[in-house]
Order: sequence, then C-alpha cells, then structure tokens
Amino acid sequence: MAKSRPDAGDSALRSIPSVERILSSDAFAEVIAEFGRDRVKDAVVEHLETLRRARGTFDENAAVDDARNHLAAATASTLRRVINASGVIIHTNLGRSPIDPAIWSRAAAITTGYSNLEFDLDEGSRGRRDEHLTDLCRTLFGCEAAILTNNNAAGTLLVLAAVAGGREVIVSRGELVEIGGSFRVPDVIQQGGARLREVGTTNRTRAADYAAAVSDATSAILRVHRSNFEIVGFAESPSIDDLVTVAHAHNFPLLYDEGSGRVVDVAPYGFTSAPTVRDLIAAGVDAVSCSTDKLIGATQGGLILGRADIINRCRKHPLMRALRAGKESYAVIAETLRAFATGRHESEIPIYRMLATPLNVLRSQAAEIVQGTSCRVVDSDCALGGGTTPTETIASIAIEVPGNASEIAARLLRHDPPIVGRIVDDRFTIEVRTLSEEDRSVVAEAIRQA
Repeated sequence: MAKSRPDAGDSALRSIPSVERILSSDAFAEVIAEFGRDRVKDAVVEHLETLRRARGTFDENAAVDDARNHLAAATASTLRRVINASGVIIHTNLGRSPIDPAIWSRAAAITTGYSNLEFDLDEGSRGRRDEHLTDLCRTLFGCEAAILTNNNAAGTLLVLAAVAGGREVIVSRGELVEIGGSFRVPDVIQQGGARLREVGTTNRTRAADYAAAVSDATSAILRVHRSNFEIVGFAESPSIDDLVTVAHAHNFPLLYDEGSGRVVDVAPYGFTSAPTVRDLIAAGVDAVSCSTDKLIGATQGGLILGRADIINRCRKHPLMRALRAGKESYAVIAETLRAFATGRHESEIPIYRMLATPLNVLRSQAAEIVQGTSCRVVDSDCALGGGTTPTETIASIAIEVPGNASEIAARLLRHDPPIVGRIVDDRFTIEVRTLSEEDRSVVAEAIRQA
C-alpha cells in the first residue's frame, strides 16, 4: 500500500523551531532586554500556539512583532497625556487641573527620595504627616488647623463622622445634591454615621427653618456648595452670617462643604464674585472642606480647614488612616499653596495663567497656529469647570477647523497625543485658552494633517 503524502500543514508545524532556539536568536535580544526573558517566553509560547491552531508557517520577524505588541499592550497603562482644547479649564474627565513643571519639579525633589513625611526632625522620632500643611494653611486661610485627605468627598465624610456621628445634621433640601461619580450628599451623611435633618424647600430655605429644626439631637448645620447647577428665579438661601448666628446661638458648629477651594476671588477674570475660603472662616464657619484640584489648581486631595478642636477630632478618628493622602499629594499641594501665599499663582499655576491671558494674546496665538491653513480664528467662550461656576463663561478665542466636524473630532482623538476639542453648531473648534505653549505647536501640526 502506498504511503500518504505529507500534509503541507504538518510540514509547516514540524518546521517551527523550539521556544529556546527562538529566544536565543539575535532578533529577540532587544525584546528580551525591554520586557524580560520570562515574559517574552510566555508571549512566544502563545504566538506558537496560535500558529499551530491556524496551521501557519513560522516567521521570525512576525513572531518578534507579535511578541512586542502583545507585551506592550499587556504592560502599559491606558492613562495617556491628552491636549485639552475643549473650552473647559478645570475638566474633570481630563484630570482637572494641570500641574506646572516647576511645581512638579520642586515636589519631585521630595517625593523621589525619602522625606520626613512622618518623622520629627527636631525630636528625631516619629512625627505626624497631617501637620505638614498647618502653618501654610494658617497663613493662607486664617484657620486654626488643617488636615489633608485624599479628596473632598473623603474630607466631608471624615468631618461628619468626627463631629456628627450618631446625631443629626441639618441641611437645606436645596443642597441635597448629586455631583459627578454619583456622589450624593445624603449618602455621604449616612456613611459618616450622622442622621440627615432636611429643612426648607428645593428653592427656598431661610435661617428660621434651620432654627426651627434644632433639637437635642442636633450636632451641626451643614452648608453644601451646589457645584454643577444653580437655582434661579423664585429662590432664597440664608447668608453665611445668618447660619453662623443660628449655629453658634445653639452652641454647635457650622460646617461648609465648599467644594471648589476658592483661595482667591475669580471675579477679576470675568466671573461673579463669591466668598473665598478665608472669607468663610473669617465669617465664623467652623470647618470648611474643599478640593485641591479645582480652584486650588493642584493634584487631587481634600482639605479640612477650621477650628483646632474640630480638626483634632478628625485627626483622631479611625477613618483618618483610610482617607489620608500620600507624600506625593502633600508635596504638590504644598508647592501649589505656596504659589498663592507668595502671590505667584498667575505665573506658576496653569489654570490661573490661562484665566489671566488677555484676548489679544489668545488671538495672536490662534493666528500663529492657523498660519498656512484654511482654519478660521473665531470668538468663543470658555468655562471654568469643575462645578465651580456652573452657569458662567468668559470670552475666549477658538480655532474653527473646516470639514466634517465628527470626522475631525474622531481623527484628532486618534492623534498622538489625543486632542480633545468641541463641536459648536456642527463645526469642530479648538479652544486656545486651555492650550499650553507645548500644546500649541502640537495642535498646529495636527490641524495641518487633519
């Protein structure tokens, strides 16, 4: 009986080298140096299994490319730098506030090595991390004490747990808000161990409503910044002075979830004036919690500022360890606060540099970007973002890119780095106010390609 002829697929399988022989080849030396031999071996084994299932032919170059691509994807983070041309300065989805390289560099000098995070250099013994910002915050905000948590939700949760655990907190119905990430004030109050006592109505709450709700179970009044919306028209809210009077008349604290971290008034940049954190504390608010990556312009964190006895109760609470911030946050936030304390915020904090840039300068920057293209420089408006001034914008300058807006938007999101613009009246625009000097050159090249 005649022997059957060998199948071409079987021949291809028999021609596949051993894994060890493949790894020993010069072609894989660079990949091994980059990812390590063990990981490359696993990638090669997976590649060969795919070949055998498909009865394919081994190709060394294809194997190298497949291993490199597989390992690059498996070991990379999906977090990337993007260019914000959206018209929103503090863009929560894009990481909120950018950090200036000079501030980052000074913070890096501390965080890249060891530090006295929890070491008392005077005593030569264990110290406290929660005291590093105290003097700086006293200078800036006029508070007696301060601590840092990992975000403002954590700060609000901690101060409620420390001050109002097991007792009632009075809150206006108009302030029982939900902001980004399903953060709901009633849920935070409950998780903090306090009981919610609602007063007033959605659109109108008076100081007398708070006073009428006081009982032996009352522990505090909580004022909440509404963040992403405003109530207009037939609306009324008591002033801070009125709430301070009610709270202190009954000998319990007024707490304020201020949220935005307003160190300086943003009215000079074209927004409505509002009390700063220092103003609130000077008016008698007993504890203020706020974010550090909104109007403070630093990295994520939550400051609790106010009376020393309240801050000490927060410091000693068991939740403090779970909610505390790390050395990187302390370093970046401290350097950012120093910029305010020394009057350098418009030069060293990017969001204030953006706000302070005049329209004629923005127009000149836009003209330089569009030079040699068919793009147009147009008037626009820019939002501060981050829930800080939800109903307001300021005048700005944008670049209008001709063509199908959706296609251009998708193409620029695939750019390296991705460029996030916005579509206005079916036209794709690039907001100039939110572009850094480095961003402008990248955008100029990208729109030429687009």
